[in-house]
Amino acid sequence: MKTLKEKLSAALKPNLANGIIFAAGLTLGVFAVIAFQAFSPQNEHPTHDIAQSRGQHSSTKGADGTSNKSTIEVGKFLEIFKHRNVFEQNNALYSTLSSASVGELRNWWIQSQKIEQRSHREIAQDAILRHLTVKNPQEAFRYLEDISIFESDTLLRTVFSEWSISQLDEAIEVATTLSVPRRKVALQSILETRDDLSEDERRAIAKQLEGEDIYLKLVSDTKASESIAEPKKSWEILLNDDVDDYLQTESLIKVAEAWRKQVGFEVLSNIYADIEDYRSKLQLVSVITQADLAGAFNYTLGLSEASEREYIAGDIVREWARKDAQAALGAVRTIEDSSLASTLEDQIATTWAISNPIEAIENIAVISEQFRLFTLELAFMQVASQNPLEAIAMVSSVENFVGNTTTIVKSVVRVWSRQKPDAATDWILNNYTLEDPQRRKLLEEVLPLLALQNPYQAFEIAIEQPTPSTGFGLELGVIFRIVRDGNIELAKKFLPQVKQNTKANAYSVVGTAMVRELETTEAIELGTDLSGRDQQRYYERVLSAWASTSPKDLYESLENFSTNKLQSSAAMQLITHNPRQPILTDEQIKHARSFLDSDDESTVIRIENR
Repeated sequence: MKTLKEKLSAALKPNLANGIIFAAGLTLGVFAVIAFQAFSPQNEHPTHDIAQSRGQHSSTKGADGTSNKSTIEVGKFLEIFKHRNVFEQNNALYSTLSSASVGELRNWWIQSQKIEQRSHREIAQDAILRHLTVKNPQEAFRYLEDISIFESDTLLRTVFSEWSISQLDEAIEVATTLSVPRRKVALQSILETRDDLSEDERRAIAKQLEGEDIYLKLVSDTKASESIAEPKKSWEILLNDDVDDYLQTESLIKVAEAWRKQVGFEVLSNIYADIEDYRSKLQLVSVITQADLAGAFNYTLGLSEASEREYIAGDIVREWARKDAQAALGAVRTIEDSSLASTLEDQIATTWAISNPIEAIENIAVISEQFRLFTLELAFMQVASQNPLEAIAMVSSVENFVGNTTTIVKSVVRVWSRQKPDAATDWILNNYTLEDPQRRKLLEEVLPLLALQNPYQAFEIAIEQPTPSTGFGLELGVIFRIVRDGNIELAKKFLPQVKQNTKANAYSVVGTAMVRELETTEAIELGTDLSGRDQQRYYERVLSAWASTSPKDLYESLENFSTNKLQSSAAMQLITHNPRQPILTDEQIKHARSFLDSDDESTVIRIENR
């Protein structure tokens, strides 16, 4: 049996004799490699030396020791690009570079880096690397390090395309040393160029370069392309291959467009029925409908299946809302099905608020009353993300349409507080009195985020606010955020100043965090600052957290608690938590029961009998 190398060598010979016509399909097709170039003598450089020598090439001396000194200047490129069109420019480049030696190509490369216009630089460098790869692929590969990461993929393709023609095995070996993204680019170039190889050989290359999915997609795309005269057949090829739909959305779009030209918007039903990936489905509907959204919408209304009609119509009106929301609303209001019309209007309003918030705000009167407030909240949040003060200034303009703008202002402050919590806080304090309930609601949004920037200021402002008759002081949110940020010691310092109605909860936030950090002894000791019902609630929460995170540790600590009540509470938490997270043995649970007092034992029995 022939080895892969022997098969590749045998497959290569007839193609070299016939020239390398397939290169015309690449980015710069005019630089197709002529047959005599494929037979040009190659400089011998072991592949393992390439990886070692990356970044070590010199701008003054080449790999073969010849000098790079030359009279070539960037002005010669400027002369080439004075030609009227790209075709003439390419011809001039090809003519100039075709007879250049390796040393001359090095100098052309150095000068190409000085070309200011990016499009001209890319054309020139592609041509240079294409010619250099034919003569010395190792050196061409090293030059890729000079390229911006935003331009490197195109030239990487060029090098590996040419390299795979002249020295396939070496090209594959070097490709294995690349990072995953670059290796995939190299593999795709090799597979597209070497379509003279058998499917087994190309698949073997893909496996070697850990990109079998790329090979499968390429094969599937090729078969679909060959059958494009029958789009339904191409569609089935893409759907029934071994490639996930989301990886070949572009191919599905091309086939769907060809199919639409044959059957019209009926293809939307096929997209709905056949495509499972949500994003791919959205992209397909967007492309198929964008030229005639009204026509696509009217087709959809005639569908008999309600779920299909609602789904596709929703995709269409959202796309429509990004371009002309009022036209989409007008179309929706012609629908007799009031339920569907309402659903679609809601989607239009939401999309409009996000995609063009100021336009939505200025035209809020055209939105039905039931959707106005939510639409405005979304729209004002979008405006606030760019300019919070502008959003605040616009609020008064919509008062007549929604009445109470409290939630709109709150949505603006919510966004503002994520960007500049100090500025948002100052605005609230300057615009709302101490007695205004809106002041408290807005401070609830901003103070926890201010706590990340300035915890002392956030806490001070929080405790200065009036204590509500129900609920907790604003300092609870500040302490919670400080603890969540990992600063337990600072939170502990604030606890003595917490208001009475908030103490148990604030202490519990800190105590449970200490337990999760395995500071269990300190957490139990912290509870001695409290008394009565506050202390009881604190220990319930702390011991519950302990039983959840470290039940064995809590079990082993039962004997060490200072009071019988603590022992009983700890035992109750262990017993009630264990069924959810069985850690303790039946014997250990039995032993824990011996610590229960009569009240806790009754509680345990009641829980077990539920």
